[in-house]
Amino acid sequence: MTDRQMRITADNDTRRGTYSNLALISHRKEEFVIDFLFVDPQTQTPKADQALLTSRVVLNPGHMKRLYQAVGENIQRYEKNFGKIVLPPKLE
Repeated sequence: MTDRQMRITADNDTRRGTYSNLALISHRKEEFVIDFLFVDPQTQTPKADQALLTSRVVLNPGHMKRLYQAVGENIQRYEKNFGKIVLPPKLE
């Protein structure tokens, strides 16, 4: 693999980013789909939960595997610098 540089540009709205506090991942043979959602506590009711789809990313299996590896590597570096990420217990 050769070292190549890539210049990435984005408009201001894209650079600002989108907040997500929930992600759902689904797949079929040809692709993975990651839906990023925002669950607003103010819109929840005792009878139903509501979430707003903020972004959807569709990846081929090879790219999904590379993303999986990159996320793992970044979590390891994060925890080395800032301490272990502690997850709350799963709700049943």
